[in-house]
Amino acid sequence: MDTSDILQSIQNLLPAIRARREEIEQARRMPRDLIDELRKTGMFSMTVPRAIGGKEAKPAEIMRAIETVATGDGSTGWCAMIANGNNIAAGYMSEAGAKEVLPDPAAPSAGIAAPAGKAVRADGGVRVSGRWPFASGITHCDWVWAGCLAMENGRPRMTAMGPEIVHVWLPVREVEIHDTWHVSGLCGTGSNDFTATDVFVPERRIFKLLDPTGHRPEPLYQMPPLGFFAYQVVCVSLGIARSALDDLAEIAQTKKPTLYNDVLADKAVVQVELARAEAALRGAHSFLYDTVEDIWQTVCAGRAPTKRQIALGRAAATHAAETGAAITRTANTLAGGSSIYSSSSLQRHARDAEAVMHHFTVAPHTWEEAGRVFLGREPSVPVF
Repeated sequence: MDTSDILQSIQNLLPAIRARREEIEQARRMPRDLIDELRKTGMFSMTVPRAIGGKEAKPAEIMRAIETVATGDGSTGWCAMIANGNNIAAGYMSEAGAKEVLPDPAAPSAGIAAPAGKAVRADGGVRVSGRWPFASGITHCDWVWAGCLAMENGRPRMTAMGPEIVHVWLPVREVEIHDTWHVSGLCGTGSNDFTATDVFVPERRIFKLLDPTGHRPEPLYQMPPLGFFAYQVVCVSLGIARSALDDLAEIAQTKKPTLYNDVLADKAVVQVELARAEAALRGAHSFLYDTVEDIWQTVCAGRAPTKRQIALGRAAATHAAETGAAITRTANTLAGGSSIYSSSSLQRHARDAEAVMHHFTVAPHTWEEAGRVFLGREPSVPVF
């Protein structure tokens, strides 16, 4: 399905996003009207099955859309990524449940994979209680899904893979949102905590993120779930880094370092570091997209990705996140003292890219797990 119209609509919206960066950061959440404009582009439908009216786009198209939004603003890019990363769950569950939570396939949703809640079996479903942190975008969503331990006789139900984990969709009106999002980066994502207290969830709104046997057969829903989410996460980093280099190049045309007559663009150190950064960014971009395309071709052929393919994907994602953060730090430093003011986009880029680095999908341990696979060992976690 052609998604070029979505990408063009996003491009057209970028000036409006950039103009509201400070407003977004100060509000600590996305303006609802801006989310509505993004919704109109159709980008939130890119991971939703065609069977229920979504675009069901290719991974590279989804990633490119996220990356483009992030060039406008890191927080906006993150919320766009989260909406797509959560809406893919419509392909992991029954069509009846998917149609209930996404009657409009272009609507955003929130979600937390970590099993921070408990689900107790009840007639026709489960009753859920718990508290979940980092619910990005929950302030502009009608639905949120959450990970839970399946409980039995007061204890987690055990399987061959460890405790049974289920994921449940909850109406946002049935949970309590806690104003906890006071942070250093990605400030405008509204990633607050939320709690649920004995909320009933019918069977049709329960799915298992980490068990592919219940996922739709289309290739998009056979991509490795954690890996595919990580690929989307780091596209935010790549978009932020792209914007940081573009902003530095513009500033360098007129800014003169203290005690010098030459503008930054004529300083050798800036020329060298900018060239290095361009090479690093394009290298990270190619490694990520090429690796994901290889996995995509594998699932399209009806085969499961190998452990090595998955490990390469996770390595590419972590490398992209680290590269994006390093580039934004460099751009921020090269711009000089004026870049530390809150009015500077470069300090925001640096803080936002650094915040991405703290996400569990690109934590330092992913290098260890990838290395274990490259050396013929098994990952030390059941799902990688």
